[in-house]
Amino acid sequence: MISYSFCPVCGKPLSEGVIEGRTRMFCASCGWVHYRNPLPVAVAYTVNRHNELLVIRRAHEPAINEWALPGGFLEEGEEPHEGCLRELMEETSLDGRVERLIGIYHRNVDLYGSLLIVAYKVVVVDHECMTPNHEVSEAGFFGECNCPQINIPLHRHIIEENRRFENLAGVTGNPVL
Repeated sequence: MISYSFCPVCGKPLSEGVIEGRTRMFCASCGWVHYRNPLPVAVAYTVNRHNELLVIRRAHEPAINEWALPGGFLEEGEEPHEGCLRELMEETSLDGRVERLIGIYHRNVDLYGSLLIVAYKVVVVDHECMTPNHEVSEAGFFGECNCPQINIPLHRHIIEENRRFENLAGVTGNPVL
């Protein structure tokens, strides 16, 4: 996240102070306050008709070469579920439908600062036409026995949350991972 030294409204140096109970940068001249809000992210826990999980190998930082769930930043004016499906389409060329919300999470990461992550379960019907884009070096649908190791803690947590939900709900088929 950008750390401001000068006010983006009037150009005067910023001061640090407690505003609304938190330490924030502010402009004593015009009153502008730098609220460090989280960046919104959507993640797609995506399965095909065989209940196999889609995982991608990231081609760029953060987590280059790590296996992950598809996802990315929401764009202005975009609903979280729309951004989830857009990111899935951009990264894999797969068209899906959101089945349900898995969870909403907050994380602080070195590269971007504060993130607010919304994770959805997504189902794709035609997974044969998958074409990864430049952000993805590999992608595939995997069953429980042959799924690559996912080392990103939040993505492992999302997978676990989905498994717990499906076990409690008595969803048919073997939940992935």
